[in-house]
Amino acid sequence: MTTSMKGFNIDFLGGEFQVMIPDYKAYANDIAINKDTSNDELDYIYYSVIQSKTRRVPIISASNIFRINFEKVDRSGNFKRDQRIGDHEQLSSNDYKYFNSIKAAVIEKGHMTKREDVQWDYSGNQMNAQNAAISTFFYPNASPQHDSLNNGPWKHLENSVIIKGRVPQPAKISVFTGPVLDQLDPEFKVKLEDGTTFKIPVLFWKVIYYLKEDKKLYRAGFLMGQINPLRRDNLINEIGTRDFEIVEKKSSLKPFLEFKEDENYQVPVSLIENLTKLKFQYAIDRHENIKPTVLKLEQVQIRGFDKETTAQEPMMEVIGLLV
Repeated sequence: MTTSMKGFNIDFLGGEFQVMIPDYKAYANDIAINKDTSNDELDYIYYSVIQSKTRRVPIISASNIFRINFEKVDRSGNFKRDQRIGDHEQLSSNDYKYFNSIKAAVIEKGHMTKREDVQWDYSGNQMNAQNAAISTFFYPNASPQHDSLNNGPWKHLENSVIIKGRVPQPAKISVFTGPVLDQLDPEFKVKLEDGTTFKIPVLFWKVIYYLKEDKKLYRAGFLMGQINPLRRDNLINEIGTRDFEIVEKKSSLKPFLEFKEDENYQVPVSLIENLTKLKFQYAIDRHENIKPTVLKLEQVQIRGFDKETTAQEPMMEVIGLLV
């Protein structure tokens, strides 16, 4: 690849604002260490991953998105293991085959940093943008997602946040995303290739950072889940029950334990911190004092930065985002 694998850039937004990868010290004993560098980070093109070695999915996938430098390139790429960590610290194509042995083609390799997120280049070099897109096809950047989530709410939220009608401002965004790794996540009914039990995440989060016209740093948080489709297709064994009353009093988590599969939520970033045990850098959160808000889908025509329509058919966009 011609574009260097420098990974997530904390100075990407420019000026005085550094955006750091969230503090993940709660996972200090569960990180798959990069054998090449002896560091926690797995750096790719414009994004980095902190990988859970026990859950075999990312704790955090952190990306820089330069929206107005997006390049149209061929859709290509096949998931592969990252040789910088152990095979037992990540999933494989055979694991996904086992996941889909109950019901065909229902569990997908859900990109955490989306292919299009990093499909850009400072100088407009399409080959570099293509290489960046291909670099998202590593298993540490994926988590098993039910098709109805991966090609539904998750996809539409990503498009709405990242594309947002292809409006040119803000031009740059830093994005953190990943699964909520809960000890009470359900066990998938089929074991992995090596015979181990796999706990499949049921909640996924995304936090974006951006600068507004007032030159201040903002952040916005989102949550969505897949417990209902996993239950519907009889794919999981549920480990235990959560005490709804206590949880609700502590952190208002109850709405996210019984997700409606067709709903996305915008939430205070502090709620994501409670769920994930990650600590996110401070920024203005316009949703900070608002209860979780259901975000609705609406058909839109996605337009390019040159004001030409880039999709002939209407696409779905999440409306009601508070950013």
